[in-house]
Amino acid sequence: MKTKAPSPKHGFLLSFSKISGLVCLFLLFAPLSARAQAPSDAVTASPSLWQRLQEDIGGYYKILPTFSRTRDTDEAYYAALQRLRLEYSPQLTERLALNIVYDHELLLHDFKNSSDFSLIEQRNQKNLAFWDADMVISNTDHVYERQLLYRAYLKYEFENSRLVAGKQLIDWGRMRFYSPTDLFNQPLPSNIEPEERVGFDAFYYEYFGEVWGWSLLYGPQRDSTKTSFGARLNRKLGTYDTFLIVAKHEKEKVAGFGWDGYFGDAGFRGEFTYTKDGKRTYPRIAVGCDYSFTRKLYALVEYFFNGAAQQDITEFLSNLKLSQKLLSVRKQLLSFLATYEITPLFRARFSAIYDIEGKSAFLNPELRYNVLRNMDVSCGAQLFAESANSEFDDYRNLYYVELKYYF
Repeated sequence: MKTKAPSPKHGFLLSFSKISGLVCLFLLFAPLSARAQAPSDAVTASPSLWQRLQEDIGGYYKILPTFSRTRDTDEAYYAALQRLRLEYSPQLTERLALNIVYDHELLLHDFKNSSDFSLIEQRNQKNLAFWDADMVISNTDHVYERQLLYRAYLKYEFENSRLVAGKQLIDWGRMRFYSPTDLFNQPLPSNIEPEERVGFDAFYYEYFGEVWGWSLLYGPQRDSTKTSFGARLNRKLGTYDTFLIVAKHEKEKVAGFGWDGYFGDAGFRGEFTYTKDGKRTYPRIAVGCDYSFTRKLYALVEYFFNGAAQQDITEFLSNLKLSQKLLSVRKQLLSFLATYEITPLFRARFSAIYDIEGKSAFLNPELRYNVLRNMDVSCGAQLFAESANSEFDDYRNLYYVELKYYF
């Protein structure tokens, strides 16, 4: 298949992309060279601009090759993601801090004309966030390149509270897999990168008391009918942290509660929400517990009842926003996680989701090795045991290797 020639607009953006990449690399490595050339008495001098930049800039570089088959034609495909993430987090004053996280992603692939690739294109922030900070640099038959602001916010600390304004992570949930109260940055556990969650643009105020605490959220949208509001009240009861929430997220009105604490030596947590979405109302319930059997072995199990489940698997898999809203096709799911430390540098991880009604399952074994102090390498698979009209019907097995270097 021939690769399309980039348009003049793409050519300009590609040049801009290369320039921005060089600037990022310069910011990363210039402080190192400056430090190497500094005079011996520099330790007594005040920090230079480059030294302050080096202290405030961090991030990682990731390479993530994956191999699977398309759902449309069952043809084998590959995808190789490279991501450079730069995080700039200076303390502007004693109370005011800035956080900017910039991502530059390059995806080499051979499944352009498939519904699987359509889901990747739907991750553009113009579909998911108020502030569209994405810029697609190239989108050809074999290259998808973009840059975006993953996080961008100001944080002001008061004596017993704080105010955060901008693109941030709003995590009201306590569950590890499916979380009914996690309304604003909802992850899907079967994603290849479930920890990567699009930031939510909001003004978020939190108050921290000794026993009571509360928070308020305002998330604007271009369409005022989809503007989000929310309040969360939390209280400590013995060994439990409990909380109540009321929120309007886009067109959904939600009320709920949750807890997180201990039952003996085991962790015990749960969440409940009741949602009104137009004329439709439904409950969601999640309950789970975890336990460390030894210093090396940890296990967790969670049950999820989803009153919003919709059994149209085709629509669920082809629409990213719909899947994030509904969370599952079937109503009852049982999730399991176990980690084992083979050596201090070598770890095994296994997670699974079982569809109780449809009798299907998702399995994710993974091995991770800490090659260097700042570098991890992992390999794993996403395996699906399918049955017709089940939660994991029409999924394809996927295999991956990941290299991640932190700086």
